[in-house]
Amino acid sequence: MTIFVLRMSGPVLGAASPALAAFGIGVALAGAPGPVQAVLLAESTRGGLSRGLRALAGVHGTFGFLMVSLALGLSVATPSGPVLRGLKIAGGLLLVWLAVDGVRSAGQAGSAKARRRTPPPEVRGFLAIVLNPGGWLFLGAVGSPLLATAARHDGTAGAVLAALALVGGAAAGDFGVVLLGGFGLRRAGTRVAVAIRVILAVVLAGLGLWLLISGLVP
Repeated sequence: MTIFVLRMSGPVLGAASPALAAFGIGVALAGAPGPVQAVLLAESTRGGLSRGLRALAGVHGTFGFLMVSLALGLSVATPSGPVLRGLKIAGGLLLVWLAVDGVRSAGQAGSAKARRRTPPPEVRGFLAIVLNPGGWLFLGAVGSPLLATAARHDGTAGAVLAALALVGGAAAGDFGVVLLGGFGLRRAGTRVAVAIRVILAVVLAGLGLWLLISGLVP
């Protein structure tokens, strides 16, 4: 879920049901690489498929709660100004911390002490959503209008269905990321796996620094 804004027009939603359109938007959302996908890949590479699925549950449990809340009438304004800058700084700090933790864990592979000192993957997935400025931009600029259209089209039940369809599409796309890390990259051998984890940590650090700079510099 990277920082971008999708623009929807009336004909797009008119060509299919809001739920079907929402599912397609969810798949497209997962296909746009960003901090969430980097976190999921790092977690699944670090602890296998089970850890990746736990992180995925944290991500889409949180995202699903927010989307259903929108469908039930919660209003979310598109963040801007100091709020957006604060989200960028908080999100950047989170990603830098995850990068440092990833490098440390790569040097302490299998260490029970390292596992005890780190928050569970569900919490990491939760934080990857709530501290992701791109996620809040999406909720304000895309999620709210989409679900408002669904509500006009099919009532509250239709809006909830569209919310669940969008989350389902995004989760299906992100599940592929977890499979790649858990079954593919992780099984490439110990040295290769450690090297990949360090590379992913560098990617997270780069994304985090970019967010920090964009939040700190007007």
